[in-house]
Amino acid sequence: MPPLSWDELRSFAYQTVENWERGNCLSAADLTAALNFMKYNIPSADIKYVSNREIPICYFSHVVPKSADMLQILLAVEGIKSCQMPIVQASDGYFDLELDDNHKILIFTIPQYNHLNSFKEFLKIIQAKKLNILVGGNVFYLKPSLKLDFSNCIFPNNIKDILPLINKINSSASEEKV
Repeated sequence: MPPLSWDELRSFAYQTVENWERGNCLSAADLTAALNFMKYNIPSADIKYVSNREIPICYFSHVVPKSADMLQILLAVEGIKSCQMPIVQASDGYFDLELDDNHKILIFTIPQYNHLNSFKEFLKIIQAKKLNILVGGNVFYLKPSLKLDFSNCIFPNNIKDILPLINKINSSASEEKV
């Protein structure tokens, strides 16, 4: 099978997201196969990246959540580089992660509610940094009551809303430099 073009890959990525958001339209095996197929096709899709700076996609697990993979693919097909950044909290409460000052945006995917406490603790550590923090649960939806403790974060309505938010944040940062 020949590799997908950029347009075909982009279309397939958005179609996969729509099926995923509908729930029960994709089995776990189908979603995994779709993600692997898209990852395989990204290098040959001739994607033009808008910047070399990577946006971290953070999660509190040793296991990469499907939402992190899906988000990384969506960002790639839109020309935005990203990297997956697992954040592991040790038994002493220490987080094994260092952020440099070049990051303007962090994206957190929280696929399990038990990760909200780790997220709250991590925010205390990074609050001094001037970061735009985009966060969401599985398929980037959290109940409004779960957002109350995170007033300094931006909660996209769904995973596709992250792209316009990133573009808005980046254009605001560019205007500030002028």
